[in-house]
Amino acid sequence: MAAKVRAGWQDMAVEYGLLDDDREFLLGVDYSDPGDVDSEWAWARVRLLDAWDLGGGDDGPLPSWMRFYMGRRFVPEFTVMSLDGRLLMNTTLWGDGTVSTIVICPSRLLP
Repeated sequence: MAAKVRAGWQDMAVEYGLLDDDREFLLGVDYSDPGDVDSEWAWARVRLLDAWDLGGGDDGPLPSWMRFYMGRRFVPEFTVMSLDGRLLMNTTLWGDGTVSTIVICPSRLLP
């Protein structure tokens, strides 16, 4: 399943124009401490490398220590945006093991 998640995510990223010529994009990152009640979200500029494992291998997208602390009801996800701000993608791993990726691209709605 991890290979399918990686392939599907990358296909959508290319099709909708998430990646620039250097394969860079923005990743939503919560910089708050794990015990904080309020999140401190910001965008981090990143480059997609061949070595990235977006599907997380056989055990899911999070390391085992994170899954242990998050509990069974935690739904891991990540959100990315193109550098020009014209595209937003969100990928979620649901509790039943299914994965969904949505693309929000308002620029495609314009005539």
